[in-house]
Amino acid sequence: MESKVSLKEAYLIMFEYLDLYWEETGKPEEIGNVLSELSLWTSAEGKQPIDASIFPQWLHCAKRVLEQEQSNEGYKKANIKLKK
Repeated sequence: MESKVSLKEAYLIMFEYLDLYWEETGKPEEIGNVLSELSLWTSAEGKQPIDASIFPQWLHCAKRVLEQEQSNEGYKKANIKLKK
């Protein structure tokens, strides 16, 4: 399944995956802490992560992955290369 998603959708997909993993693995505290930091709250500017430093860090990581995926080698920290 190949699908284009926005960065916001990618963030929400990541959150959903971690939430499912947390549920299926007995709700370990470490993952619960990460989910708490990633959780969104509604502010005057719209929905934002509870920890204000999370989204800029996540965007930085997204930029790094996307840049590496554009190269011939692709993103090297995973065993797969997504199709373009």
